[in-house]
Amino acid sequence: EEILYDSKPHIGTDVLRRVVRTIRERILTAGGEVRFRSRVTELLLTEHRLAGLSLSTGEQLSVGPVILAVGHSSRELFSELERKQAAMEPKAFAVGLRIQHPQEEINLSQYGMADPKALGPAPYKVTAKTSSGRGVYSFCMCPGGVVVNASSEPGRLAVNGMSNHDRQGKNANSALIVAVSPDDFKEPGPLGGVLFQKRLEEQAFLLGQGNIPIQLYGDFLENRSSEGFGAVTPQFCGAASFSNLRSLMPEELNLAFLEGMAQFGKKIKGFDRPDAILAGIESRTSSPLRILRNEHLESNIKGLFPCGEGAGYAGGITSAAMDGLRVAEEIIRRYAPVSQ
Repeated sequence: EEILYDSKPHIGTDVLRRVVRTIRERILTAGGEVRFRSRVTELLLTEHRLAGLSLSTGEQLSVGPVILAVGHSSRELFSELERKQAAMEPKAFAVGLRIQHPQEEINLSQYGMADPKALGPAPYKVTAKTSSGRGVYSFCMCPGGVVVNASSEPGRLAVNGMSNHDRQGKNANSALIVAVSPDDFKEPGPLGGVLFQKRLEEQAFLLGQGNIPIQLYGDFLENRSSEGFGAVTPQFCGAASFSNLRSLMPEELNLAFLEGMAQFGKKIKGFDRPDAILAGIESRTSSPLRILRNEHLESNIKGLFPCGEGAGYAGGITSAAMDGLRVAEEIIRRYAPVSQ
């Protein structure tokens, strides 16, 4: 019911699983199909028009228009698109570290009380503009949540945050991320940002020896490894190991992060406490590239309609949904039978 009055309604990971299942059942009821474990491995083209798809199951599908609602981590598919000369370009995104504070401390700062009762655990949003011109800001803030190992590839490690619907965890966590642009990518071309992400995730994996690499903020500030926790009780899903996260990102990004933290400590009391827990790397904030499309929302590969956040046209759940509506309406306009 809170979606009717809450400006930032929260589903929660536990409820979201049921929501996704219900969406899938509705698709099936409407005549659609859902193919599990059927990754697209190749685009089959005829004169640069999409004619079919090869799947990881070995099956080949003949297709009409295809809505490519890819995730922002569909790296193998991005490489396939480059091989098939789909028009793409690198784009700005952001990388950083996830931070944990006691939820009661955030409640006190935001609401003036440690237990806000009916208000629920307090969220926050912080932004900063650094002297270098880089933006630093909070992202995917999780009141009463946990930090999770969200790795998806061998030898690479990435973190994320989550909270259940009741948000009853002890800690608040969020990603504190620094803006990066194609100027920061060593490799040119549309996959430059993907390669930038991969290097950060490989370094994170090495730092934590396969576990989530973590450090107290005070030690990050002093550029030394942490050896133990302070008064903040860690909340992780996945094993974690102490390390020195200053060796994870380029130092220019570290300095922007520190400058942002100094500003955030003036906005939220205790935000820059020395024993706040940092974890890295938060590298999957948004797509590192954009699959270009024309005014009719179609790729230069005819019949292919890039859509949503992974394609570079949204920055979150709501804007991705809106882009999906735009693409669906274009497909209907173009292919629906003309009414008599």
